[in-house]
Amino acid sequence: MRLERTLPAMTAIAVLMLTLTACGGNSPAEAPGESSSAGSSGIPVQTAAVPLASPVLKPGPSAAAESEKIQGSGTYVGQMDTHSVEIVTEEGPTAFELGAGTADAPEGLEMDDPVVFTYVEKIVGKDPLVIQRVLSSLTKAD
Repeated sequence: MRLERTLPAMTAIAVLMLTLTACGGNSPAEAPGESSSAGSSGIPVQTAAVPLASPVLKPGPSAAAESEKIQGSGTYVGQMDTHSVEIVTEEGPTAFELGAGTADAPEGLEMDDPVVFTYVEKIVGKDPLVIQRVLSSLTKAD
């Protein structure tokens, strides 16, 4: 009776020990091919620097360009929330924030109406890739 209980317990302990020793190998800071003894013995280990391909960044609007008004046209999709609308432009569906004097503009528009608009691009935070488009005017096209 006692052997029936100790055998599964010993098997469980053996599996646990194997798991712990298998996981305790290389530290995460070590790169493959480097041994921990080479770093601790003071022997310098040479590594080849591999240049990383940097993504091609589209230039964002500069501080001077933030005040530059941009005109566009498109198809009005609808109001996203109380302060922004979606317009399909040449670039695809684009979100625009309603600026000063344009808060009432969506009231006179229907879905799929052709529209003309003027907006400025502002950089959000410190990331030049995050751009906020703020409408200066939004009217139905003739």
